[in-house]
Amino acid sequence: MSVNVGAHIPTAPVLERSTARAWAVTFMLVVLALVNWADKAVLGLVAVPLMDDLDVSPSQYGLLASSIYFLFSLSAVGAGFLANRRSVKWLLVIMVALWSISQFSIWLAPAFGVILLSRILLGLGEGPSAGLSFHAAGQWFRDNERNIPIALQNVGAFGGIAIAAPGLTWVISNHDWHWAFFVVGVAGLIWMAVWYFVGKDGPYSGGSKAASTSGSIFDGDGRVPYRKILLSRTYIGTVCVGLAAYWALAIVSAWLPAFLRKAQGYTAQGASTIVMAVSLTAIFFLITLALATQTMMKRGVSTRVARGVVAAGSVTLAGAFIIASALIPPGALQTIALCIGFGLGLVTFTTGATLISEFVPVLQRGAALGIYVAIITLSGVVCPTVFGAIVGSASGGDGYLEAFVVSGVLVLAGGIAGLFLINPAREAARISLMFEHTAT
Repeated sequence: MSVNVGAHIPTAPVLERSTARAWAVTFMLVVLALVNWADKAVLGLVAVPLMDDLDVSPSQYGLLASSIYFLFSLSAVGAGFLANRRSVKWLLVIMVALWSISQFSIWLAPAFGVILLSRILLGLGEGPSAGLSFHAAGQWFRDNERNIPIALQNVGAFGGIAIAAPGLTWVISNHDWHWAFFVVGVAGLIWMAVWYFVGKDGPYSGGSKAASTSGSIFDGDGRVPYRKILLSRTYIGTVCVGLAAYWALAIVSAWLPAFLRKAQGYTAQGASTIVMAVSLTAIFFLITLALATQTMMKRGVSTRVARGVVAAGSVTLAGAFIIASALIPPGALQTIALCIGFGLGLVTFTTGATLISEFVPVLQRGAALGIYVAIITLSGVVCPTVFGAIVGSASGGDGYLEAFVVSGVLVLAGGIAGLFLINPAREAARISLMFEHTAT
């Protein structure tokens, strides 16, 4: 007997979910992203006093900045496969516990070796964060509703940087710099306490009932070979765009404050203000483009354009502005170029997750998102070290300028690749046919 299973179910019953709980979980995931990125940004904010106090060279600092990503990809993939079978709520609890332990160890023993090991442990805990959070949000919302919840998580990420920049700078200026790590460690413990009562896995976690409720077979109980997902043009294109955007993000969290102070002559407060402005610009673009994407989709614009072209085009423009920021002297115009260059392209972290969720079955989505995060965060391993090597190889501020130009070219290339490769509707139709063939 042949069973015709399309990519989308034409009519869907009323959602069987608690809307209040869905948004409560979303709020907690937003706060989680805030804490996550405050954890990452703290090292960049203490870069100058840390290097001075511990006599750390730019290359050694680059190693510290990269060390968070040594186990990042491995844990992202491992937790992604666990999320296919285990409660996302409790995976997040374990993850945040590791964050706090790593931060408290730096506070207690601020030495190079301790910081290196602690940042590696932090990466082990933070690796799964984005993939698990996007997967957790996807369990509470239908495909055409996921842009805003996932965008808000990314708002939380850059809100974390925006809040961390002035807040932790005050802590660093008025206390020893290692107290900044104590503050972010406590923030993780507070989140865990609240999440214990609020966190819950959502109704779109797999099964035929979930498929009929959400209106998509991809929220049901089907599976396809992973190679069909990971080697698809859209998955590869989404990864290219994500790699480029994460390269830019790695610069913001690891090198931008040092660039502004050592190469451009800004004070610590001036540098933190620009970092905050970059984060606020990213938040503006995240909200604006998420709303624009949702509006375009409601008006019938294809997801290839509404999600793919928006993400890849934003990253392409971001690369051009990063190059420009290295060529413009300090001042208002350079600040604008920095804000657009490091703020615009980061919208891909919203669209990347929704693009993958559009054609990947929910029972494989945790792993697919985990692998996606694992690959794109490789930029976090390579970028700080390469950036530091370029800075160390040149005299004065020339190394910073060279590193910015190289970075801008790489970001530009990733965006262009995405423009040519991403087409989620094509992948959804292809995988839908696999389901039909299986059911025949």
